[in-house]
Amino acid sequence: MQEPKFPPPCFDFLNAQLLEMTGGVAVVRFTPSSEMENPYGLIQGGILAGMIDNIIGPAVVSVAPDRQSSTIQMTVNYLRSVKAGEKLIGTARVIKHGRTQAFVEATLEWERDKALLVKASATNVFLDPVDARDEEHCAGC
Repeated sequence: MQEPKFPPPCFDFLNAQLLEMTGGVAVVRFTPSSEMENPYGLIQGGILAGMIDNIIGPAVVSVAPDRQSSTIQMTVNYLRSVKAGEKLIGTARVIKHGRTQAFVEATLEWERDKALLVKASATNVFLDPVDARDEEHCAGC
């Protein structure tokens, strides 16, 4: 299994700063840029969903640092629009986790007044490490 990189490389694109990652909670500050805008000058919804996913990952790693996981389902509710330059605080909490998956809730808020912008829930599945014998058998798969 490849060691996870924290913060992940996409944090650079998202102008993200990892503030906390412990006990099933992750907190990240984002500063969206004009390159993330939709045609109306607002931050594109997919970018906001990407921010949410980049809060969920560290939260899950904080409860299962020896397990690789992947988001398999995410529901995102957009409550307010976001403009470039507005500082956002994202928080994710692992609500429940077991042997095969974790359930996570996450939010994005304005840093200035804590107004709720995006609310999401997600399910992450824990991936089994690839057996070395399988890699040899399937060279190039």
